[in-house]
Amino acid sequence: MKHEIKDGVLVISLEGNLLGEHTNAPVMELIKQSIEAGHKKVLFNLGEMKFINSTGLGMLLTAVSKTRNAGGELALCSLPEQMRKLLQITKLESIFNIRPDEASAISFLKTVA
Repeated sequence: MKHEIKDGVLVISLEGNLLGEHTNAPVMELIKQSIEAGHKKVLFNLGEMKFINSTGLGMLLTAVSKTRNAGGELALCSLPEQMRKLLQITKLESIFNIRPDEASAISFLKTVA
């Protein structure tokens, strides 16, 4: 996991497999700290993701919930085809703001909340 603040947006780049608590806990702690610091816009860049299971999907849902409850917004970008299909099958694509790339996602997030 890599992260940085770009134009007031916390950009979290995830790589490999998003499978369990060992991955999820550091991500959720990072989001919590970011919200407390006033950065309430979060972007997950998933371009390097290989696989996600229900636990990883649950973490993304928790992240969007926490961010929105704090008055912020969350977006996903650069989704691999497997993940795009998973969100369609589970009917979760409407919950997330999905953008094709990081630049368009940051532009979108700068216009909300």
